Amino acid sequence: MGEKRVVKNLTRALAVLVAVVSTVACQGMDRLEPDRAAVGADPDGRGTILDTTASPDYGSGGRLTEEIAQRRVRAIRGAHGEERLELAARFLREYPTAEVISELHELMGDAYSELGEPASAAEAWERALEMSWPPNDILGLPQTNIELPYQIGWAHSEAGNPAIGAEWLTRATLISDRSQLEQGLRFMYAELGSPGDGFDAWFSGKRAGIVVQAPDFELPGYGFDSLRLSDIDARLTLINFWTPT
Repeated sequence: MGEKRVVKNLTRALAVLVAVVSTVACQGMDRLEPDRAAVGADPDGRGTILDTTASPDYGSGGRLTEEIAQRRVRAIRGAHGEERLELAARFLREYPTAEVISELHELMGDAYSELGEPASAAEAWERALEMSWPPNDILGLPQTNIELPYQIGWAHSEAGNPAIGAEWLTRATLISDRSQLEQGLRFMYAELGSPGDGFDAWFSGKRAGIVVQAPDFELPGYGFDSLRLSDIDARLTLINFWTPT
């Protein structure tokens, strides 16, 4: 009887141990396995086809689906100051290649600005600009978020670097005609001691040093003799080289 009782207790303990190990293993699998969703019907009409909702990013925090990423970004956006910076820094450590990295740096810039640290704000916003999607244009300017160059310029000015701030605001004028840009540039022009022969000449000189100038050339016209690039008086010129062959 004693041996049977010992064997029974050992069997029960072993069963409990197996159940615990299985539970822990399943939790890990649930954490690392990509979410799956119905993406179509089985050709035989017997059910649905399952596929991953998105290719998840993997980092020290496990898998990162789009749903989880957006949930954490919302939490970071809802925080302020030091708390936001701490949450964002933790996210960056866990998922350094996540698709929302640009948004995180922008949120960190907002937090630094809120804390009265313009130099750190400018640095964070510049990182956000570098990692933005769609990619920046040939001048390093964003194709969508045109607010960032404006914010970076003012942050540099507030940090005591009006020359760098003026560079950023001048670049912003190439993608935006908002009146605040000219107002900001006039302020920085005064902060720099009003250099040059007047604001207009100073501003024109700064823009000329930033824009990419195409070499002048002449092309045969369609319905007219020819056209030179320098004859086009426009802010932006798009040239489409097209051939039917």
